Amino acid sequence: MKKISVKKPKDDNFWLRIVSILIAIVLWFYVNSIINPIKKREVIIPIKYNMTTLSKGLVLRETDAKEVRIVVSGTQDELSKVDEKNIQAVVDFSDIRQTGEIKLPVTIQNPYHRINIENVYPKNVTVSIDNLVTIQRDVSVEISGNPKKGYIINGYQEEPNVISIRGAESDVKEISKCIAQLNLSLNDRPFKASVPVKVIDSRGKDITSLFDLSQKSVDVYVEILKTKQVPLSVKFKGSLPPSKVISKVILKPSTINIAGKEEDINSINEIIVGTIDTKMLENKSTFQFDFSLPKNIKSLDNVKQVTITIYTDSVVEKSINIPVEVRGLKPGLVAKLSPDKVKVALKYYQSVQDSIDFNSLKAYVDVSNLTKGSYDLQVFVEKPPNVEDFEVSPIYIKVEISESSQPQSQ
Repeated sequence: MKKISVKKPKDDNFWLRIVSILIAIVLWFYVNSIINPIKKREVIIPIKYNMTTLSKGLVLRETDAKEVRIVVSGTQDELSKVDEKNIQAVVDFSDIRQTGEIKLPVTIQNPYHRINIENVYPKNVTVSIDNLVTIQRDVSVEISGNPKKGYIINGYQEEPNVISIRGAESDVKEISKCIAQLNLSLNDRPFKASVPVKVIDSRGKDITSLFDLSQKSVDVYVEILKTKQVPLSVKFKGSLPPSKVISKVILKPSTINIAGKEEDINSINEIIVGTIDTKMLENKSTFQFDFSLPKNIKSLDNVKQVTITIYTDSVVEKSINIPVEVRGLKPGLVAKLSPDKVKVALKYYQSVQDSIDFNSLKAYVDVSNLTKGSYDLQVFVEKPPNVEDFEVSPIYIKVEISESSQPQSQ
């Protein structure tokens, strides 16, 4: 038999290579087990409910979980590269065809191949599935606050005033009303505002977030009017006999509160309720007029009729000569008046003649702060009550102020 011989390596490089490989393997195990060991980490991932897979006509009403806790493992280097946003927790509805409470698995989508999913909690979630319905509801506007002082709200209009509401059938049954809440903030002009719509349940709770609304807001047009209090008056036609006058006119009510656009209100200073023929007047006459207002003006009072009472009287004229008093004369001075009397012509109504105290009629000049000298001073008159008018003649008199010739008493 032929003998086979093995050639011996010419040098020791072969064994050195073998030893190097063994050392590398040992170092690899050392680095991965000591320097870069396998570790675990807990992350919290929001659950994504894949609504696109839910059958038409059904809706997810509520769930018992919004997130899952996931324990992942890997080397320290690999764990440091993990971005929680890239890991997804998904619930699929593809197999759901009925309403009620259903338990579904949570599927974890992990894009990191060197990271292992050790644990998931919860692994399943309970969901409530309901019928998806759509209804229509009126929107009512609720106004808070007040307009600026001197202004009122005349009304408002919302657009649209009906909206569609889509949501779970059991939630829709809880709806009590739809409102748009508007704060005036001391407005003094008509305005338009876009106001959010709120869906309210029977307990007054805002449940808007449960639904899809065809309109999340409505446009509200608010009309604001300026207010004003103006006197009521009456017109007369014809004339009374020369000896007769209208002594008093009483209107009930005598004023009225009105509202209107600012330009209309500013042009109104009084409202004439009617015209009376003076030929119809007696000593006391009463008339009634149905109340009417100018166009575009609104009454704020419940006034339907105005009662007017008119008194007529005879005018009496009487002239009285009375002395002129000097008031305000300083001590040690005397005053000489020229003339020292004036004539006062009084006018008053005959019906009050007996109540007039003619002795209380006074005429005087005021010399306060005046010293010696000659002055032309106005004559003032204090008239008795119930005297309607007077004239004094002359209106000015001459006043000479001089020192008193008599010594003052000590």
